[in-house]
Amino acid sequence: MEEWRIRDVEGSHGLGNGLCCSKPLSAILLQELLEYMPGPDFPTGGLIMGNIGILEAYRSGRGRVTVRGKTDVELLDSKTKRTAIIIKEVPYQTNKSALVEKIAELVENKSLDGISDIRDESDRSGMRIVIELKRGSDPSIVLNNLYRLTSLQSGFSCNMVGILDGQPKQMGLKELLQAFLDFRCSVVERRARFKLSQAQERRHIVEGIVVGLDNLDGVIRIIREASSNAIASVGLRNEFNLSEKQAEAILDISLRRLTLLEGKKFVDESKSLMEQISKLEELLSSKRHILQVIEQEAIELKNKFSSPRRSMLEDTDSGQLEDIDVIPNEEMLLVLSEKGYVKRMKPNTFNLQNRGTIGKSIGKLRVNDATSEFIVCHAHDHILYFSDKGIVYSARAYKIPECTRTAAGTPLVQILSISDGERITSVIPVSEFSGDQFLLMLTMNGYVKKVSLNSFSSIRSTGIIAIQLVPGDELKWVRCCTNDNLVAMASQNGLVNLCSCENIRTQGRNTRGAVAMRLKQGDMMASMDIIPAAKLNDLKKVPEGNTSSAKSLNGPWLLFVSESGFGKRVPLSSFRASPLNRVGLIGYKFSAEDRLAAVFVVGFSLSDDGESDEQVVLVSQSGTVNRIKVRDVSIQSRYARGVILMRLDHAGKIQSASLISATEVEPEEEAQAAAKNFLNKNLNIMGISLVGDLFLRPKIEWWFKKGLLPHRCCCHATIDFDDTGDFGST
Repeated sequence: MEEWRIRDVEGSHGLGNGLCCSKPLSAILLQELLEYMPGPDFPTGGLIMGNIGILEAYRSGRGRVTVRGKTDVELLDSKTKRTAIIIKEVPYQTNKSALVEKIAELVENKSLDGISDIRDESDRSGMRIVIELKRGSDPSIVLNNLYRLTSLQSGFSCNMVGILDGQPKQMGLKELLQAFLDFRCSVVERRARFKLSQAQERRHIVEGIVVGLDNLDGVIRIIREASSNAIASVGLRNEFNLSEKQAEAILDISLRRLTLLEGKKFVDESKSLMEQISKLEELLSSKRHILQVIEQEAIELKNKFSSPRRSMLEDTDSGQLEDIDVIPNEEMLLVLSEKGYVKRMKPNTFNLQNRGTIGKSIGKLRVNDATSEFIVCHAHDHILYFSDKGIVYSARAYKIPECTRTAAGTPLVQILSISDGERITSVIPVSEFSGDQFLLMLTMNGYVKKVSLNSFSSIRSTGIIAIQLVPGDELKWVRCCTNDNLVAMASQNGLVNLCSCENIRTQGRNTRGAVAMRLKQGDMMASMDIIPAAKLNDLKKVPEGNTSSAKSLNGPWLLFVSESGFGKRVPLSSFRASPLNRVGLIGYKFSAEDRLAAVFVVGFSLSDDGESDEQVVLVSQSGTVNRIKVRDVSIQSRYARGVILMRLDHAGKIQSASLISATEVEPEEEAQAAAKNFLNKNLNIMGISLVGDLFLRPKIEWWFKKGLLPHRCCCHATIDFDDTGDFGST
């Protein structure tokens, strides 16, 4: 356990300035002492994280201080956006070479990711350790891992022990300073008494010498008549009333000091000694004068030995790193099943496919289980889990274990305190609890309620009430919104009601809400989505009396997805806004056995040709997932039946659907598309269509082995088939 000593002189103020003040030390608050002694100052500098350990040490005499090395982030290449972490200072007693070796060992063992190179560029001008990062690495995440895994962050224990009344004792800062003051007062007093004693003795001797010089003839006569030194000393004492020391001092004077000039020096020395004795007696007469001497000496020490502070104090927490500090805030996919199994996957788990394809399985599901939620979020987001009973739970996204596509997932009961028979029906990712945002809740029986998002910023582990439900009703959909937004609510029969969020009254958590739509017998709510304020002007394009047909095919659109795998896009201008408690407008004309599964507002992200760049992920009851482009879904009227989005011959019905915003095409997908286009181009010469022809796999493998296909095809990608007959590539 390392220990540090409090410096006697700190910063720009002398210690005496803090000690000799207008009120006693016992009346000084600990916060006032921090102005003069903010904390330890280490020779190697560094950053002291927070003052919790310092305050504890000052209060009780024992504490722990966290120190980090001083670092900086530099941009190495503006084109590739590659950066480097520069270490300029290390914590006290940290060996630089050992630190570099430790980092290199962690990188080699793959315990530390994101580092491509490390080198020591230190010279006489100062320390400089360069840690080059890989392209795309987050410097803050790498730094936090360095703090957690290496000695770039170290802890130093404080144990303030002093000798009090001859015994060692652990003391806080005020008690330690009081003991130090008492000790300094004792030192100054004993020093003054010693000097006073010496001055008085010297003055006594000088006074005798002055008497002898004033009676020089008599002194010489007595010395000449004496037969020995003892007789001469006795004669001087008897003749001039001198002490033994004074007489001995006269006898010890050499003849050269009997001049008038030397005599004057003794007279001046006597006067000087008188002044010194007077000052020392005045100092010893008052403790205030002693404290003034202590203050003056402390100021002299400060002026002589002070140096700029090296260790800087960071106004943060104790510097302890949590899991969130070392986990990248990356985008991820969350999949939730009806029986309460959840798993986290990377966004590139599902590649883009064409409309009307079978799709890729989301993984193994339990018997009689089905996928209920499929959302996109970030690792640091707060995930709000809303149950069918109107209770909301909360947990960070990274708390969910990451797994592969085929994994079954983790039971939610291992993450949340869910009661028996309770099901999670809606999942909302929240990155920040803003005061101008709300949560809009919709139940199966058509009740809607708006609650401020701040009401859910602090949720206990057992959950809190989100909405009061009537018997037989359940909470099904929850969405984030603002007062400027518009909400689109749709029933299973395809009726749509658009309403302004501002017209929905904000209520508390423990309320039921208002009626959203007047549902016909046997009809229930099917979906809900939010329309941003920027798209509200599109509703004014069509008069209220002419909403039966679409006047314009331009976005935004309402994307309808039916349970049987059909879908279509309807221009948003085909609908009009209306208050709550209305029947709604027809948005989809279904057959007798089909119903609405989901509805989304799309067209916010457009490409250069004016089409949507968004993608929709469809999940069937059996767990099959299909990810298609929204632009591939045709634009039709409100009464049209739609087109096939996902074939469900052996997969039941659409269980859930999620919308994904436009992202950059991944290199894997680029290689796959390049390989597929190349093969189609070359094989079409032979009159063969590659897409969907599973029987071509052995032929293509044989053509590659015989060299019948151009070698440059192999330079782009390695062709492979998955279980669906589609291509994969590496």
